[in-house]
Amino acid sequence: MDPNQPLENSDEQAQDSFIQRAIKAGQSQPPNEPPIEPMSPIQTGSRVSPVPGYNTSPVRPEDPEPVRQPVKPTVPRRPSRPATTPRPDPTPTEEIDQAASVEEQATQALERLRQKMAVVAEEFAQGKINRAQFHAIYQRYQEQRQITEMLLKRDPQTGAWQSVMRPGHTGFLRNYYEAKVESFAIYHLALQKAIIVTGSVQLPLQQVAPLLTKLRAIVHERGFANLARRKLQDERWVVFVPGLYTVAVVVFSLEPSPTQLQQIEDMQRDFERANSQALVENRIRPRELVYPHRALFEK
Repeated sequence: MDPNQPLENSDEQAQDSFIQRAIKAGQSQPPNEPPIEPMSPIQTGSRVSPVPGYNTSPVRPEDPEPVRQPVKPTVPRRPSRPATTPRPDPTPTEEIDQAASVEEQATQALERLRQKMAVVAEEFAQGKINRAQFHAIYQRYQEQRQITEMLLKRDPQTGAWQSVMRPGHTGFLRNYYEAKVESFAIYHLALQKAIIVTGSVQLPLQQVAPLLTKLRAIVHERGFANLARRKLQDERWVVFVPGLYTVAVVVFSLEPSPTQLQQIEDMQRDFERANSQALVENRIRPRELVYPHRALFEK
């Protein structure tokens, strides 16, 4: 070392030499590490990845099959409520004031009985019941009224009238005297032949044939014929319900009510409407027809 050279120059040369070595070391790559690829520019709308070295987060590959919705368990249907039996009309003893005296209770029961008699008369006027039902039920109410009034006349404080007003007989009489269908048949007016005959009681064809001839003439002349009914010798009734092509012959156990007659007329009309094509073409195959009248036997 030259003693005449300043010390600070030697220090600067050493510092420069150290910096140059550091720069060269930073520029050189390790032999085993691959060079870092330059980062590609970030596209607009891409998501920046939190992982160093990636501009956007990796895209999740699509499933080869479409996404299936989870199967929801089938909720069992709630069982339907059982049909409730309609409550019958209140009896004369159900609408009386129990806090009233015995005589007042009897008076209220008699008034309720008079109202029920009026209801029966209205039912007959509306065609809901037949004559046999009306007479049986009305007579039952009349007997209850007479016996109750007789007991109260003897002893106004007696409670014996309550046993007379007990319910149960009226419903039995209503059902017993209701006209029930025992059989029905359908005849073709033009062919004068039976299409279907069913039931326990039937009229012989020789009795039906004259009426079929008459009804066919009426329908041909007027375009229609009205319902006809006739009482038989054994309390049964037979009803003839003509249409345009056929006539229904229905046998009842008793006299049918107007409501029942209307029901038969509606069924006969529906029979011809449902089978109109076969009836017009006289292409009668009984097994291929439909019969609304079957509902009469399925009650």
